[in-house]
Amino acid sequence: MRRCYCETCRKLSGSDYSSVARVARDKFTVTSGAKQLVSYESRPGKQRFYCSNCYSPIYVTTNNETDFLRVRTGLLDGDPQVEVTGHMWVCEKPSWVVIEDDKPVYMGNYVGPPDSL
Repeated sequence: MRRCYCETCRKLSGSDYSSVARVARDKFTVTSGAKQLVSYESRPGKQRFYCSNCYSPIYVTTNNETDFLRVRTGLLDGDPQVEVTGHMWVCEKPSWVVIEDDKPVYMGNYVGPPDSL
């Protein structure tokens, strides 16, 4: 699970960041409500899927990461028993947010080695 600080995720969550889990696409299934899902392209090659009834953001797919998608962990029932493993899109992090752990930092998407602040 990573914390995403991109402007779009912050606006969709109404918070300083959004918590997302990277999941293999072949392991992910929408078990109900699939007909209510709609999507839009928030950046070139990035599709955001959300519920057309309640407008909750559900998951994100990207063209550069075709084997995985990112699920919004705040939408999961119960405690998913996962830990934060890093911070992405830190280049768009609000100045008032302080990262207080030593997890890897990625200025953009989390592909490759972490960046240093």
